[in-house]
Amino acid sequence: MDIEKQAAAQRVTDEDVITRIMNGEKSAYELIMRKYNQRLFRIARSYITNEDEIEDVIQEAYIKAYEQMPRFEKRSSFSTWLIRIVINEALARVKQQKRFTSIAHDLPDDAESIQKVPIELQTQETPIGKLMNTELKDILEKAVDRLPDKYRSVFVMREVEGMSIAETSESLRITETNVKVRLNRAKEMLRETMSSFYHDVEVFHFDLVRCDRIVNNVLHRLGA
Repeated sequence: MDIEKQAAAQRVTDEDVITRIMNGEKSAYELIMRKYNQRLFRIARSYITNEDEIEDVIQEAYIKAYEQMPRFEKRSSFSTWLIRIVINEALARVKQQKRFTSIAHDLPDDAESIQKVPIELQTQETPIGKLMNTELKDILEKAVDRLPDKYRSVFVMREVEGMSIAETSESLRITETNVKVRLNRAKEMLRETMSSFYHDVEVFHFDLVRCDRIVNNVLHRLGA
């Protein structure tokens, strides 16, 4: 992956990129995708377990965002608007899966319905590091899996992806007070199992190869 492109994507503002896209520069959409790929991947993974399907969800969301960009009213930030599209796309995919599975229970039809999420951790180079990473991964998986659905999405957005309270509130359409309460409760539950270790590892790892693949597929579909 072109590291310079990745760095450039972080420097430009969404408003500048949107203006360029609206003026016919389709290729500028790459800056948006490289800027938000990891965040959208992690959020989508809170709802869907199959990583190939997650990529499909993100790509479809990007296409829809591109097509709807002239109607973006700027009542919220562009990133929040994009997150809502990804969440809606993921939930639609969950509904579709329900029709072809024998799952007995029903998933809630809202932004808080979340499946069990396997967690990937970066592997340390040393044998001791690998062992600690494996053990910590197992603890973290079990702890996160035990979180009730309504707490897990808040935890992923705030602690894994580092979104602000306001962004999380707007993305999930719950009050900022609820965001704080649910995050605190999630932390309490996790602390019982693994204390504060989750602060020291990267969860929902998003690799650069996946980033390239998503960008190239979307640009190809847009004819850029």
